[in-house]
Amino acid sequence: MANDANLAEVLELARREMPDVPHDVWARLEGVIRLNFATARVYVHARPTVSHLERLAAVDAHADTATLSQMLGISARRVQQLRKLRQK
Repeated sequence: MANDANLAEVLELARREMPDVPHDVWARLEGVIRLNFATARVYVHARPTVSHLERLAAVDAHADTATLSQMLGISARRVQQLRKLRQK
């Protein structure tokens, strides 16, 4: 999805991913967003730490640090930090 996606595109993607959510809920959500953020450009933070933690959990957590670093595209030090976060 493009970085400049509009609200309709974002909601359509969400609708496809969550077909069990009733239409009236989507309509209410759209109304609330438009009421509070009309004409504003909204920044959606990527949450890289959460993403990395999810990816780390999905791969073999017993793999060595260098392999995980290469797989995830992050430094070995960051892999170690994420492992500590998962242990908490």
